[in-house]
Amino acid sequence: MSILIAEDDPVSRRLLQTILTKWGYETIVCCDGTAALAKLGGDDPPEIAILDWMMPEIDGVEVCRRIRAQPVPLPVYIMLLTAKRELEDIVAGLHAGADDYLTKPFHPQELYARLKVGIRISDLQRRLSARVADLEVALRQLDMVQQSQKLEAIGRLASGVAHEINTPIQYIGDNLRFLQVSWRELQKNLPSGTKDHRWETMIEEVPRAIDQSLEGVLRVTKIVRSIRDFAHPSAEAKTATDLNRAIETTVNVATSEWKYVADVQTELDPQLPLVQCLPGRVHQVLLNLVVNAAKAIADKVRNTAGKGLIRIATSSSGDCVEIRISDTGIGIREEHRGRIFEPFFTTREVGQGTGQGLAIARQVIVEQHGGKIRFETESGAGTTFVIQLPIDGRSVCEDVTVGGLKFGR
Repeated sequence: MSILIAEDDPVSRRLLQTILTKWGYETIVCCDGTAALAKLGGDDPPEIAILDWMMPEIDGVEVCRRIRAQPVPLPVYIMLLTAKRELEDIVAGLHAGADDYLTKPFHPQELYARLKVGIRISDLQRRLSARVADLEVALRQLDMVQQSQKLEAIGRLASGVAHEINTPIQYIGDNLRFLQVSWRELQKNLPSGTKDHRWETMIEEVPRAIDQSLEGVLRVTKIVRSIRDFAHPSAEAKTATDLNRAIETTVNVATSEWKYVADVQTELDPQLPLVQCLPGRVHQVLLNLVVNAAKAIADKVRNTAGKGLIRIATSSSGDCVEIRISDTGIGIREEHRGRIFEPFFTTREVGQGTGQGLAIARQVIVEQHGGKIRFETESGAGTTFVIQLPIDGRSVCEDVTVGGLKFGR
């Protein structure tokens, strides 16, 4: 276990280092609060810190305060080393975020006893964090299993619905096309130049009614096919997938989410290569992002007559393809940007969101496909989610810096 010592007095610093080294601890030594903050915020922070109360630049109490004020507080056990003995001073130090204190001059036995308390608490924190991490993984896996089961059930239902609907829709379509051809022939024998208003209306409206009916038939056919493609149980193995078609399918399936609040514009690369992926999982990610975009726009245009825009674009570069899903919604608030991929984090009211959508999206893209996912956002102006997926399903997309932001894993 490593212990940080932050002490500006060289004699006290050396004494602490000697004692702790003798007891078998690894020590990290700092001479002021600024250096202590840098060590505590590093890649491998110590589990216990002994901070002198009075130090140049930043004192130990202020170090405590800054550590505890971070959005994700560090799990470090902090002991203040102080010559202050007044009750109000000790209380102030504990309120600032210290876990314990040791008054100068200290006795090694008291230091040892207090360290043992800190070690027990640090060990409990570490085990608790591991259990929480395991629980989060289990909950994500459970959620994905539930989603898979839902998709399988919907897939079976969609197959049955498609079978029941396609036959009558085909009859209707064939009959409408017969009427369309027949009307054109019939029109040749209709009297021309008639002043009968009913004939004029019929000649004008019948072809239009037939065309609109055919458009409706095609729309129903397209929707049924999209639902079947989207919800069909996907294989466990990665398969070559047309992401452009996956996007079109997702847009059709999510129509009820966006059609009243936004228009959808697609800019899909016609030369986009097939991508080796888990189609069901990628469909799930695309659906989450499109629905989130629609909700962000709905929050912005609520109580107005306006509509927003969802833009979806695809492109390829090197060994990866890129999908960009943009919206003109409310954007992501600055204090939320570092947490949106955390499991169970949501900005919506209770019952309106589980906080799992983006966490699952990150797991699917990064962990299951070796890809990248990031976002660009501006409060009040909208958000763009950018996904990179390796074409061969095995490579890992290289880090790309865009606008000062990196694709993060």
